[in-house]
Amino acid sequence: MNMSGNTIFIPGATSGIGLGLARRFAAAGNKVVIAGRRRHLIDQIVAENDDIEGFVLDVTDPQSIDAAVETIKTRYPATNVLAAVAGIQLPEDLR
Repeated sequence: MNMSGNTIFIPGATSGIGLGLARRFAAAGNKVVIAGRRRHLIDQIVAENDDIEGFVLDVTDPQSIDAAVETIKTRYPATNVLAAVAGIQLPEDLR
């Protein structure tokens, strides 16, 4: 993979590893598209980073996933990298 000049889609990038990857990829000269459930975090990240754009995506909702596919195809057709870090954590009793 070329380390710059890509359009990279990172679902689940409003915090943690996903956000760290988004910032690093943007700093390396890539256009980064993030997605997550919390609109206010997406708006904040986009406002702070010139090379990051974003939209709302809930990976637990099939309609939201379909809408995300359409968004990537129409608004970001040059997307050539997917960094899949999205997921959910359910409470579990480990005792």
